[in-house]
Amino acid sequence: MTVTWTTGPAEGFATSHAPCVACAHRAFLPEPIGIRSEVDSPEAAAEILLPRFLGADRERCIAALLDTKHRLLEVATVSVGSVDHTFMGPREVFRDALLANASAIVLAHNHPSGDPEPSGDDQRVTARLVRAGELVGVEVLDHLVVGGPRWVSLARRGHV
Repeated sequence: MTVTWTTGPAEGFATSHAPCVACAHRAFLPEPIGIRSEVDSPEAAAEILLPRFLGADRERCIAALLDTKHRLLEVATVSVGSVDHTFMGPREVFRDALLANASAIVLAHNHPSGDPEPSGDDQRVTARLVRAGELVGVEVLDHLVVGGPRWVSLARRGHV
């Protein structure tokens, strides 16, 4: 299965919290095979991941762990940091993905300031994680930077 992550606008906006909250609730435990959410676009990833940042006063990094058909296995918390930084090292990012037998991941981290514009450091760490994923056999499909209800897809900006 081929999923294209480069079409559409790089920025997004959550349009409704109701379906997002339902997706976040389901993401705490692995979903039974056959009814798992398919994550085939940055919008689908945002619908699942954005609710996890509601009320967050510190930066955190989370990952949607996906199977070979890009269906959601689970959502893992990679790290919780400070008001302006969180750690996203390859060891932490890929640990849960490897344990869950994930074939791909979508990363997301928040900016508590509310500005989803990726920093230079966000772009550099994304490139490093894409390379690490290639080495361990877990494809990094995207990295969403979240600021309140708005988000930016680094894949659509050409950084993945």
